[in-house]
Amino acid sequence: MRTFVAIVEMGSFVAAAKALGLTRSAAGKALSRLETHLGTRLLHRSTRTLSLTTDGQFFYERC
Repeated sequence: MRTFVAIVEMGSFVAAAKALGLTRSAAGKALSRLETHLGTRLLHRSTRTLSLTTDGQFFYERC
């Protein structure tokens, strides 16, 4: 959850990973594990943008 919150607040995997002392890959894997655990996508990802899904917004507000 900490990684997810950092990604949302910083707007990128790279910035969040750096702030948490992780690699970009580790941050991505942590988010994937969280999404698998919750059974839903939390972020829409493209090569240049990140945005919250409806479920992601709901989850973020509760974090």
